[in-house]
Amino acid sequence: MEKAKVEMDFLDGFNKRLRISIDEPMEDLVQSEIENAMDIIIARNIFQSNGVDLVSREGARIIKTTINEMKF
Repeated sequence: MEKAKVEMDFLDGFNKRLRISIDEPMEDLVQSEIENAMDIIIARNIFQSNGVDLVSREGARIIKTTINEMKF
């Protein structure tokens, strides 16, 4: 079984990183869609970090993990 998640890193007003993780993203998700989502999160002040607004995108990644379960 393969699992996937998207991690998005932002910087807040104190220049500290905040990471938001989303499990099971769409299979055909592309970089521009992630960038747009991050821009909306920043513009609408959806999240705060350390009591201040997020001010910029730092980076993002799609992580895929293969899980081989063994039952006994």
